[in-house]
Amino acid sequence: MANKKGSAGLVIGIIFLLIVVLVWGFIGGQEAQAVGVTCDMGVGENLCWQWHKNLIGRTGEAISDFFGGR
Repeated sequence: MANKKGSAGLVIGIIFLLIVVLVWGFIGGQEAQAVGVTCDMGVGENLCWQWHKNLIGRTGEAISDFFGGR
């Protein structure tokens, strides 16, 4: 009986982890679609797990910092 409970907990944990990874990828995909952001690691246009600001994004951020904007 204890073996079934352990395997059920493992399956629930894996499903939870998969949901977290997919949600993070969806959020990253939305973020990477903005001008000035490049997706480094993702699938298609909707899922991105790692992104960075490209030259346009860094330039816009520097101008905003210079003029004290947010």
